[in-house]
Amino acid sequence: MRRAATVLPALAITACLALAGCSDSSGGAGASASAEATVTPLSSVDCSTLTIDDDADSLPTLEGEAGAEPTITWGDGDAPTNLTVKTLDAGDGAEVTEDSIVVADYAGWEWDSAEAFDSSYARGEAAPFSLQGVISGWRCGLSGHRAGDRLEIAIPAELAYGSSVAEGFPSGDLVFVVEVKQVITADEVISATKDAQVDAEVQQTLADLGVTVSGDLGAAATIAVADGAEAPTEQENIVLARGSGDEVAEGDQVVLELAFVNWGDNDSLQSSWDAGTPQVMTVAAGAPVGGLAGVLVGSRVVILIPGDQTQGTTASAYVVDVAMIL
Repeated sequence: MRRAATVLPALAITACLALAGCSDSSGGAGASASAEATVTPLSSVDCSTLTIDDDADSLPTLEGEAGAEPTITWGDGDAPTNLTVKTLDAGDGAEVTEDSIVVADYAGWEWDSAEAFDSSYARGEAAPFSLQGVISGWRCGLSGHRAGDRLEIAIPAELAYGSSVAEGFPSGDLVFVVEVKQVITADEVISATKDAQVDAEVQQTLADLGVTVSGDLGAAATIAVADGAEAPTEQENIVLARGSGDEVAEGDQVVLELAFVNWGDNDSLQSSWDAGTPQVMTVAAGAPVGGLAGVLVGSRVVILIPGDQTQGTTASAYVVDVAMIL
């Protein structure tokens, strides 16, 4: 996927790795940017408290074969009041859990609308996403299903984007067709660096810079910056432990775990490991994650990013585990 799907995330869960750096904690625009620089689950809805039906008389009819956007025909009934997940075709692949990363083809419609508001079929490429970063109707509706399933999902507004939302997002009750292509477990992502080889010289280089990375390979990592350490003036990409997988190239979609701190403020630590939200990013020139081009899958990388006073950002330090290329 080269373009972010508009329907899936209701807000950005990726930390400011996707930006030019993290903002300071002062007021104004800087404070606004800092509020977005978090790595937290999108929704606190407890799926176990929901009633999830497997069919409803009012569901629209979907016509067409798997692998293509279906034609939708609406009946006269109202939208189901419960989250409803109808299995159109059953698969036998890996089971989806609430902390999975899923690669799926999908299309979505507002209730009674003939035109899809978002469609991976139209873009010609399945979309990868973390279930912890999507609307509750997706997270709870997909959980328990399997790779290979083709599903029709009716989502009440309160489990989607609500009845009145910002421009660019759908509103009200929604219907999706979803084809689950691939399921990636959190354990697969976390363990990806377990066989990487640590570079002792790099460890010393980081120590000289005042940067400390803690945590075993193949497990959660944290990063800290020593008091008084000189902030970077240009981006530095430092491979702390080298993996043995494929080489990441510009334009690749990669699955990552990461943690970061604002320079001089170790209490600002944010972690995808702690949040249970592995990240899916596109390696793009000009963005900090672009520094991963040339890195081997299975590596642990430290990225040091300078601040930018014109953007209201401070320097920051990241530790990133490169788990896989999608």
